[in-house]
Amino acid sequence: MKIRFFLLLLLMSVLLSAAAEQMPENYYDAINGKKGEVLKGTLKTVIRAHTVIPYGSGNPSSWYVFYFSDRDENGYCMDMYCDDWKQFGSPGTAVSGCNIEHSFAKSWWGGKEHDPYKDCFHLNPSNSTANSARSNFPLGVPEKDVFTSGSLRIGKIHHDSLNVDFSVFEPKDEYKGDFARAYFYMVTCYGRDMNGDYPDLPVYGKKKTVGWRLDNKDVGSRFAMQNDNYLEFQPWEQAVLIAWHRADPVSVKEINRADAVSDFQHNRNPFIDYPYLAEYIWGEKAHETLDMANLMASSDPEFIPGKSNGWRDSQPSDIDQASNDQSPITSKVIKNGQIFILRGDRTYTLTGQEVR
Repeated sequence: MKIRFFLLLLLMSVLLSAAAEQMPENYYDAINGKKGEVLKGTLKTVIRAHTVIPYGSGNPSSWYVFYFSDRDENGYCMDMYCDDWKQFGSPGTAVSGCNIEHSFAKSWWGGKEHDPYKDCFHLNPSNSTANSARSNFPLGVPEKDVFTSGSLRIGKIHHDSLNVDFSVFEPKDEYKGDFARAYFYMVTCYGRDMNGDYPDLPVYGKKKTVGWRLDNKDVGSRFAMQNDNYLEFQPWEQAVLIAWHRADPVSVKEINRADAVSDFQHNRNPFIDYPYLAEYIWGEKAHETLDMANLMASSDPEFIPGKSNGWRDSQPSDIDQASNDQSPITSKVIKNGQIFILRGDRTYTLTGQEVR
């Protein structure tokens, strides 16, 4: 009986650690040769169709996916909102003290519990206190009235065109690119199609508007988003996101998480698979025709997680030199099966403790 029980535990361990789904061959063929609005619209058609996972706990559920996508080798929940990590229980059960956080705030489309509400590419386990403090604020670098909750900096910045102060939240440096790529995914998957329509977003407000919610000063999308063109973001937010995308390149942790989510949803985040794609929509290659031969996939053996930017001819030293971030270059590495943060010449654990 003991032998059978041991074999059952061993089988469960193998099943729980099974290899996650990899990027399908030819998955992105349709976007080659496209540019601008057509590129983003075509990319939407590639990633939009997917299996929708029920929100909450159970099997399947968001928490069930998180057990595979956000659990470290010691059983802790890898929380990007707080350094006080909690341990997972059984698959599909909520982690005590944590919520399911919409990194791309649900109020930005009116909170309807439809496909965007349940998409695990932007859902994250989050310390409940940090989650509450973050509210529905956009990503940004606060300039005044700054306080810290969990590992987030929260405070206000000034919007010149609206002549108003509003709140933003700033994650730790090692997660800034992760959040930016989640935002890029969300506006591609659920934003404008090639006809300029928003088929995935509900009607809101007295004027029966469709698009990101811009009618309420208490909802952060009013300051971060626009519905006038395919770029989706206000210029200031676009600048923040593309800078963070460049300064914090795709890491092993992020690749593994995307593969695990794909194992359940059966779609991909293209800005993790091909990081340089973001430059063709919001960055230095905007309005240029895409040649996929110039891009390096994060699954390519030559791709250096935490360093490569996904442009085939670039080198890590080029990326470091081009970074707009004046702080020491940050990267994520695996040593002896554990993830560490390298910042300058110092090494830290994911919970922020320096390794000497």
